[in-house]
Amino acid sequence: PYWNEKAMDNYTVTFDRINVTKIQNPDVKMIYEFPNENAANNFREWLKDNSKYKNTIDIIRVRP
Repeated sequence: PYWNEKAMDNYTVTFDRINVTKIQNPDVKMIYEFPNENAANNFREWLKDNSKYKNTIDIIRVRP
């Protein structure tokens, strides 16, 4: 329920907007938080395949 590959297509629009925001405001930091390590790792793998968004997310973390 926390990771859906097909849903990532919709997130790319959000990531594009975040990239524009970060260009306009370089001090903005984007943190993505996941409920478990598995979901975070899936996202990290997705980022490897979508290098355009490599610098979009500054911190990826798992909820304590």
